[in-house]
Amino acid sequence: MPIHLPPLTRRRFLAGALAGAGVLLNRPAFCADTPTDPNRWVLLSDLHIWERRNGERRGVKPAEHLAQAVKEVLALAPRPVGIIVSGDCAYLTGERADYAVLADLIKPLREAGIPLHMVLGNHDHRENFWAAFPETKPQQPQVSDKSVAVVETGHANWFLLDSLEKTDATPGLLGKEQLEWLAKALSARADKPALVVGHHNLAGPAGLRDAEDLLKLIADHKQVKAYVYGHTHQWGVVRQRGIHFVNVPTTAWVFAKEQPQGWVDVTLRKEGATLVHNALDKQHPKHGERVELSWNQADAPAKPAAAKAGA
Repeated sequence: MPIHLPPLTRRRFLAGALAGAGVLLNRPAFCADTPTDPNRWVLLSDLHIWERRNGERRGVKPAEHLAQAVKEVLALAPRPVGIIVSGDCAYLTGERADYAVLADLIKPLREAGIPLHMVLGNHDHRENFWAAFPETKPQQPQVSDKSVAVVETGHANWFLLDSLEKTDATPGLLGKEQLEWLAKALSARADKPALVVGHHNLAGPAGLRDAEDLLKLIADHKQVKAYVYGHTHQWGVVRQRGIHFVNVPTTAWVFAKEQPQGWVDVTLRKEGATLVHNALDKQHPKHGERVELSWNQADAPAKPAAAKAGA
């Protein structure tokens, strides 16, 4: 079982589609009065929520910023069919109290019928996360001590990876077993474009330690069109080795003052996707930046950004 937080209602929502290797997206009946686009997604990353709800770091109150992002997502019309959070949900060491605050902040999304699909980062703590969200703990893990998933949609499939190796240690690792799982999961779903999601970037000593193994595996599966990640607290999209690298911005602090904080609005199509960056600061020059991804687009001479030390 992956880390999926289904919608909340007065009656407990039983997500039967969550049993098995893949998740099929079906809009719950209790949300039928809210228009939803089955091809619309929201990407969030590096929330860094901690128990000090009003706590501040680098001039930023992470809880306040996430609350703003939640409000903006709820204002979307039509609403997204789901939200993917690419890691570092907690502040630094993934304390249980951090996740308690996170649960409260994302509750409006779940009450609105929007499911969240969570990826863990290097500042998360797996057992503490499961304690806060017990419904997400796998009874029979597909990969030992990891949380992986496939979320199937009409135009593409999302493959969610777990690169958390050690809490509060910057580099990440997938490991042999997870890479073997990914290879099998991709081979079983070669009929649609594949979008792979992890927390760590694939360049530099602060990134994924087995990045080359992942890139080789991706190269062997031509349906993989994008790798989506966070970790660097940057926003940007480049293409290399035939793959779009989508760096999801943080809602918390940044390491370079020119970088925005925000979230990404994604619309999937059969032949590509449209990404719109929503900066929390509406005066930021990158607010509203639109990126068109084509699954047949030629490569651009650029590389994925390396993470800053101490990300």
